[in-house]
This record gives sequence, C-alpha cells and structure tokens, in this order.
Amino acid sequence: MYKRYSLIALLSLCVAFVGCGKDNQDLSELPAFCKQEKGKLYLKQGSLRMEIMPDVAGRVSSLKYDGHEILVPIVDFDKNTDWGTVLWSSPQAEWQWPPIDVLDSKPYKLSVKGDRVTLTSEIDPKTGYQFSKTYMPAGEDRIAVTYRIFNHSKHEKSVAPLEVTRLPSSGTLFYPRGDTDPISGIFYPLDVQTIDELTWFDYDKKKIRTDHHKIMQDGKEGWVAYIDKGYLLMKEFVDNPPSAIAEGEREIEIFAHVEHVFIEMKQQGAAVNLNTGEHLEWTVIWHVKKLPDELVRNPEPHALADFARSLL
Repeated sequence: MYKRYSLIALLSLCVAFVGCGKDNQDLSELPAFCKQEKGKLYLKQGSLRMEIMPDVAGRVSSLKYDGHEILVPIVDFDKNTDWGTVLWSSPQAEWQWPPIDVLDSKPYKLSVKGDRVTLTSEIDPKTGYQFSKTYMPAGEDRIAVTYRIFNHSKHEKSVAPLEVTRLPSSGTLFYPRGDTDPISGIFYPLDVQTIDELTWFDYDKKKIRTDHHKIMQDGKEGWVAYIDKGYLLMKEFVDNPPSAIAEGEREIEIFAHVEHVFIEMKQQGAAVNLNTGEHLEWTVIWHVKKLPDELVRNPEPHALADFARSLL
C-alpha cells in the first residue's frame, strides 16, 4: 500500500511543481513518448498507445495494446459525446444533465513542460470550474493522468474529480469491495457477485433491458479493473473512505447503457472545499496489459485479482 500511494503522491507533486512555471508553448518540443498528428496527440508507453483529442475536451479517444482497441469507438462524432474518457465534477447533482460543454466537449489548450503534456479548458461561466489534464509516463504499459479542478467562482465550492471511461458492452469489471452496500440510484441495479471480497460484474446483454443499469459502491485498495478479449485495463488511484466522497455519490460506479452501446467505468476522488482561486489535484494511473495465456484459457476470479494486484 505504501509503495503504491507514494508513486501517486510523487507524480502529483511533480505536476504541482511544473505548474509553478510558465507553460512551454513550443509544441516542437513534445516529449519523447508523445507525438502530434492531424490535431491528435498520441502517447506511447511500452505496448500501450493512447490517443487524445485536444479539440474535444482533451479526452482520450482511443486506447490500444499492440493494436487491440480497449475503449468503445466514437459512435456519432457530431451528435453524441458518450465515447472515450472524460473528467466530470462530482456531485453530478450540481450540473444535472447534459454535461457542461465547456468542460466535456469544447477545445482545451495544449501546453508542454518537460515530459508532461497538459490540456486546459476554458472557465465554465455557470459553475466557475476550469479543468486541466496532465499526461505523463509512469512506467512500461502505464500512463499517469493528473487532473486539476480550479474554482474561479465567487463562492466556496465542495467538489470532487470523477473520471468516466466508456468501454465496449462485453467483458468483466471487478474491484475490491469497500464498506458500503451497492446502490443504483434512479436506474435498475446491475447483477453483480461478491467473490473473495471483490465485486464482479460480467456483462450479459440479456440482463440489460428496459432501462439503464447501474451500481455505485465504496471500493478498497484504490483500483478498479476491466478485462475483455484477453486484455486488461486497470485504473489505480488513492483510496478514500466513504466519508470523503461527495454527498450522494460512491467511490466506484459501473453504468450499462440500455441500448448496449457502452459500459461506463467510473471512479472518483475525495471531495474538497475550494475557496475562490484554489484547486484540487487527483492522479489516476492507467495500466494496460495482455493477460497471460493461462488466464485467458481459465479466467478464474482469484487468479485474475492476483494478476491485477501484481501490477500495482
């Protein structure tokens, strides 16, 4: 536990230090793990390749391992924003639906400093929030993303960072079960199992009907994982107790679309009281791996959990 949290804390401190200086606007000086083509950024670490679209909220639009796509593809670029990975503010009750376009779909400004690339939104006039996303290498097949939420409103805000990743309607999600029972809000509950103190959700199209399905629950150990077609995506973050999470929310959430378009894997950090001009920081480390052949042939839950934990 100490080693994992130390890595996340160190990455956050590095970003905080970098942010004190003037942004480097010379994009010819992109770091070695990053290149820019036709308005997109491509980050590579080991066999992991991440595609980012600065003009669409700096969102992650593709995530591949040796050419295999992990994320759900863009459904309808002009009419639909439910694709890729985005940052939201929590609790969602503050802004309801749809997401705030300035933060969720409008262009972000790109800046470069050392081996880090940062994408920063404009200020949303309604909430006063401004988001930034800093991407940096974190080891083989790993990329770290440090999110910042700035409060530019005239009032104190209680806000938490929430990362939303859209995945194909297939596969399995799992995470260590925390201290709260699962809830589903206004949606149908997902059919999940508890195995070895982990919550498991196996996607079954026949069980997703009539309306969207959802589960919200506290986690433990600071990770949530997704496996599909022999590949694993795991998100690593600092674990927080239920008391630190925004009111009405939970640390981990899984959402299944009624039309079988995608699954959402969500996790969020602690709620922070921000005075005017203050900001919070939260780091998520993305791990992507191809499963060993024996786990592909026999995806036994205990062995899958051990493999996921071995990456931390």
